[in-house]
Order: sequence, then C-alpha cells, then structure tokens
Amino acid sequence: MPKVSVVIPSYNHARFIGEAVESVLSQTEPDLELIVVDDGSTDGTLSVLERFTDPRLRVVPQEHRGAHAAINRGLREARGRYLAILNSDDVYHPRRLEKLIARLEEDPALGLVGSYIQVIDAEGKPLGVKRAYRTLEPWLLPEPGRSFRATDDARGALLTENYYATTSNFVFRRELYEELGGFRPLRYTHDWDFLLRSALVTRLEVLPEPLLRYRVHSRNTIRENFVRMVFEICWCLAVHIPEHTGDPSWFEREAPALRVDRLLHSIYTFGCDKVLAVMLLRRLQLGTDWAMSILEPDNPERQVYLDFISRCAGTGGQTSPGVDSFQCRMGAFLRKALRKLW
Repeated sequence: MPKVSVVIPSYNHARFIGEAVESVLSQTEPDLELIVVDDGSTDGTLSVLERFTDPRLRVVPQEHRGAHAAINRGLREARGRYLAILNSDDVYHPRRLEKLIARLEEDPALGLVGSYIQVIDAEGKPLGVKRAYRTLEPWLLPEPGRSFRATDDARGALLTENYYATTSNFVFRRELYEELGGFRPLRYTHDWDFLLRSALVTRLEVLPEPLLRYRVHSRNTIRENFVRMVFEICWCLAVHIPEHTGDPSWFEREAPALRVDRLLHSIYTFGCDKVLAVMLLRRLQLGTDWAMSILEPDNPERQVYLDFISRCAGTGGQTSPGVDSFQCRMGAFLRKALRKLW
C-alpha cells in the first residue's frame, strides 16, 4: 500500500499533461502511486501518457463524463493512506506531498490540507500568489471589512468563496473520503461542495507556502455557461448555509448579531439572491436525494431556476456581463478562477 495516491483527472490537456505527471513522479515523497483517469480525451493526451514508463503510474481511460466522475473513478482505484488530486493543467511543487502529508501526520485533527498557490500562465510565467482568502479574491464584496474575509475565521470565509481554488489543492485522509463518499455531480462547484462538507466533520488548513502552480490559459469552463455556474453556487449555499450556521460550536462563538452581520456581508450570488432564498425555503439541506435530483439536467425545477438566473443576469445563458472591475483587472486569472474557485 503506497503512502499517498494522486489522482489526475485528464481531458484534452495534451499540451500540459506531461508536466503535470512529471511533477508528481519527481516528488520528494517517493512512496506514491499516480492514477491518471483520462475522461475521453481526443487531442493526443493518451499518446503523451504512453511515453512514461514509471511503474507507479496507471492510466485509466473512460468515456467523457466530467471532472467529478473522473476524480471519483480515480479515488475508487486508489490504495493510498492519503489521497491527493492534481488537475492535468496544474503542477506540483517538488516538496508538496512531503510537506502536506507531514502536517496531516503531525495533527490528527486535520482532515484536509492545501497551500498557497502560485498562479502561472500557459507558458509557466508567474502571475501572482493566491494566499487563501487574503489575496486574488474572485470578486469584490461591497463591505469586505464586515465579511468573514476580514477575520481569521477560515470556516466562515469558506461560505464566501472556495479559497482553496481548485481540487489540485486537496491532500486529505482516506477516512475523510470514505465518510463523505466522493464528489457530487456538480460541474462548476464540486470542489467547493467537498470542502464545505469536509468542514462539518474535520478541520481544514492552508499552509502559507506556494506549493502548487495553478495554470491560467484560454480554455475556461466558465465560458461555457455562466447561468449554470450561478445555479450551482446558489445550490451549494442553500445546502450548506443551514448546516454550518446550525452548528453552535462554530456559529455561536461570537455574538449572534455579529455573526449574522458577517454572513450578510459575505454571501455572493452575482445578484441572484432570490434564487438562493427560494432554494433555502425549499429546504434542500433536509433531503439529500431531493437536493441531488435538482441537479439532474431534465429536472423541471432546475430549469425554472436557470431561466430566472438568465433573465436576472441578462446573459442569455452564456458568460456574465456583471464581472466587476476587479475581475477585469485580473483578466484571464479570474476567468479561470471562476471555474475553479467555484
């Protein structure tokens, strides 16, 4: 049994997959296995993978089913005591697994760890460092000083944004995966949902060192359908806000009025608060089966939400016209961040 299993979900990243694989196989923690689940690539990705002869690498091809399905397939195949994920366009720092696994071994209360992120462009040029929720936010809040971003409350900040940014930033215990049951069928927010579920049962941590290179390039999932992304954001908040705010050990650590004020100034739905309100009224958190059914493409209630979001945002179902000036300044990074941060 290897100490750690790394899963790479791969889809049409022939240009980058070789560097991603090499960054895992050259880790200073050698006791690992690498499982690449190719999700139906058509661009020569498999030809690139065939060049590697390291016995620690296994390639598992499957029909195209999406990132969450590829990750879950890899996790089912994994044998390691610790589990990690790397997207096929990102790159590990050479000592990433060594350092993050050391933290998990030092602190039994930790279930999942990540790190700061070095943002790079398509050619690998550094663009900046994301220091959890302190820098490179995906959007500006009207009054950030009253939000969880202004505090040291990492769990509260997770209700504002997925500041881990990507599943590439996840290293976690096998027991956590077995308890949560893998990733849900969300195209844009499967990573954020996993973190919010994790925070209910274990402690999370971000090491203050950039141990992941997060690549920005032109193929951004956010360009596919902004409306569906906002739908998933609202779905995640509707499912998780009641669970987190109903935990007195966390929510009542400060005066209720202060906690409510922070919550009011932290939640961001691209102006679609009515969608979140109705989902909360529908009590999605009370029934997992019911909540999951709304994610099905042919669910009529889902279509009502999508139609409303399209009219609310005025997007016609495509990309958002409401990207604020901060996002414009960040350019390509934030276009990709909206895909991976949520």
